[in-house]
Amino acid sequence: MKRPLVFYSISTAIGCLSTMEFFNDFIVGMTIAVLFFIIYFFTLDRKFFIINAMFFILASFSFMCYFNMYLDTNEKIRVVQKKSYYFIGNFKGRKVILTGKTEKLEEGSRIEAYGSFEKNNDFSRGIIGRYTIKNYKPLKHDMIYYIYEYKKFIYNKFKNKIGEDRTALVMGICYGDTQYLTSDQNQEFQKLGVVHAVSVSGFHMAILYQFIECILGFKAAVIFSMLYVVFTGMSAATVRSFIMIFIFKMSKVFFREYDSLSSLSLAAIILIMAKPYNVVDIGFSLSFLATLGIILYYKKLSMKFYMLPKKLNESISITLASQIYSMPYIAFTIQNFSYGFILGNLFLLPLYSAIVVLGNVALIFSFLKQAFDLITIPLNMVLTASEGANSIILKFCPDIIYLSYEQGIIMLLLYMSYVLYKSGYKKIKYLPAAVLIAVFIQNYSFITEITFLNFKSGEAVILNNGSKKFMMCNYDSFSSKWVTNIRDSMNVDKIVTNPSQNYIYKLNNNSFLNINPENKDELIVKLCNNNEEINFVLDKQYESDIKTSDRNLIYIPKLRSDSSMSNGDVLDKSCSYVIIFNRAIKIK
Repeated sequence: MKRPLVFYSISTAIGCLSTMEFFNDFIVGMTIAVLFFIIYFFTLDRKFFIINAMFFILASFSFMCYFNMYLDTNEKIRVVQKKSYYFIGNFKGRKVILTGKTEKLEEGSRIEAYGSFEKNNDFSRGIIGRYTIKNYKPLKHDMIYYIYEYKKFIYNKFKNKIGEDRTALVMGICYGDTQYLTSDQNQEFQKLGVVHAVSVSGFHMAILYQFIECILGFKAAVIFSMLYVVFTGMSAATVRSFIMIFIFKMSKVFFREYDSLSSLSLAAIILIMAKPYNVVDIGFSLSFLATLGIILYYKKLSMKFYMLPKKLNESISITLASQIYSMPYIAFTIQNFSYGFILGNLFLLPLYSAIVVLGNVALIFSFLKQAFDLITIPLNMVLTASEGANSIILKFCPDIIYLSYEQGIIMLLLYMSYVLYKSGYKKIKYLPAAVLIAVFIQNYSFITEITFLNFKSGEAVILNNGSKKFMMCNYDSFSSKWVTNIRDSMNVDKIVTNPSQNYIYKLNNNSFLNINPENKDELIVKLCNNNEEINFVLDKQYESDIKTSDRNLIYIPKLRSDSSMSNGDVLDKSCSYVIIFNRAIKIK
């Protein structure tokens, strides 16, 4: 069997997934397991089937061992991360939420805690429950504690030399410590499509390894890379990259052929067995899907762009290949995507590469003041260049788009049709046309639809007519975020905020929408169609149910929910109507 590790990694992942579903829904979990064994039994030879079944069982056992752990009233726990109102602890490799007496806890410290444990599995985050601390005593400091302290030390060193904002950038790009980044910086990175550059990933691992190997050789590069993996928190992406680099280098030492797919599969097996929740971790999945796309499609895309200069060809090919599998996954999970990723990766990653190298060299010489100060000079210059490049690229970057489950399914169907067509199933060529027709039908409104959001913090009217989506809204200066979220999530084409009295939006020659704030107690939205009017009154009363016999007069009661709601919650509270034969019919 060619590339058996690929099959073993799939068996490992399915073993964890079926066990997770077994906890959530017994029937679904058993269905996945039974289908796995049936398909593998009838498609693989007996010996290979037994080996795959063993990987499935081991993964299932590992998952149950991880999440079936309980804490006593007296346990030794590592404090890992501080959140807004709680801490994340580590107990025998498992994550646990720490609450109660946590005021003086320090990240990285070990404590002997006295309290109570409440079992509550969060599979996506790897959390096994909540431990309420009633009292604790600190234990002797160890190497992990001093790593956390060293990060604080290096942060203060950089802060004094290059300023707070630039230090936050260095801490994120070089060491994966993103807690110092502001919300504006995070939003910029999302829009530029370079979030992976500020959370330690294979990008960082590859740069550092190559730099150290060129200067100090193979052995030193391996040792320093291992230390870097530990120092940055052993994220799944970093460990995956280190495993693949190490296997590649060892294959040269032992004169063996290196197979990137098998190397990726082995890394997946190790990481899933060690931490079973990785199988549903977004960072883990994106790292592996992006790498898989690069392995399978980089060379093919590079051949397509053969006319471009070599470096530009490599950058574009890698960037596009990494998105082939990750984009559908993003549509099902994160659900936002930036088309600016090409510009960001082309012009910013070279600068970030220099920051990674300079930042880690400064880390090594942090105790030598003169050497550290000398290194911060070119680092500051590169940071200045990156800030300038950021501001320029942001002007050309399109806004972040919001993807849906349907769009994720469409991407998968298009990809499947491409693979099947290349495999000889020529009739599948009609599937993309059918998908595109379905997309058009989904996004084109043949019937006028009008949606109302009437809250304490503001009102919004969203009109969907044909291929146009138009939004009008009133809100105060403290409640603008929810309007922006709604606009983005519904892909509104045009938005008018706080329209003037008797504002008119023309739909076509016979129809228009009129906003007419006649008094302070209510806002009237008039939909005029073929000389007939439908009046929607956005009432100031809370959750009232005003009845009227006039079919062309509809009251939209105000809800008590405020702007603190997420955009999904706000849309759940909306009410929608369709206009058929000049009559408003409520559909939600």
